[in-house]
Amino acid sequence: MALIYPVQADLPEPDDDSEPDFAELAADLSDQWLVEVAISEDGEDGCFGPLSARAAWELAVEIDDRRPEWAVSVVPLYAPEPPDRLVALFDEE
Repeated sequence: MALIYPVQADLPEPDDDSEPDFAELAADLSDQWLVEVAISEDGEDGCFGPLSARAAWELAVEIDDRRPEWAVSVVPLYAPEPPDRLVALFDEE
């Protein structure tokens, strides 16, 4: 299905062969990450972590290589923003 991971919206499109910048992910979003795996639309899924940004990425890529039909997401465990700011991010249009 898909390998889903966060990127900053204002960054240029990365080259296909480029590695993610793990230090930037940790500094901007979180130093702890989760790997979420959706196996089916019936609600079969799993969540693994907390992991470092690099460990989460490597786990997600390996799972995606073995089961490309699963949806694999790399998500931050903690966002260093107060709740009002997080809510405002979703309210902005």
